[in-house]
Amino acid sequence: MDYKLVCEYRDVALRLQHLGASGKNPEDMNSVIDALESIAQPVFVEIRHRPLSQDKNDDMVLDIAINGYADVVITNNVKDFASAAARFGIRVQTPKEFLTEIRKRGFYHAGK
Repeated sequence: MDYKLVCEYRDVALRLQHLGASGKNPEDMNSVIDALESIAQPVFVEIRHRPLSQDKNDDMVLDIAINGYADVVITNNVKDFASAAARFGIRVQTPKEFLTEIRKRGFYHAGK
């Protein structure tokens, strides 16, 4: 993760429609993002591979994934990420697909 991505997460997550959909208040949402930030590996984007995707706003995420040697990008926007990520050997999954995979592999045990 890099600083720009954290700022983007905060901006999007704190929009009224997303707070309403999540049932969280701004303090709760900031706590979630703080928790993500505390476990994230910082990535310095040394090389920018532009343009990468159909949506230029997605290039920032792809640059972080490439420079951070990510295995997978988690997004509901699979269509816009898939072909660009595949060029760098990065899989793209929806959050549901990713969580299902984690559960099948036994990385997650409820209540533990």
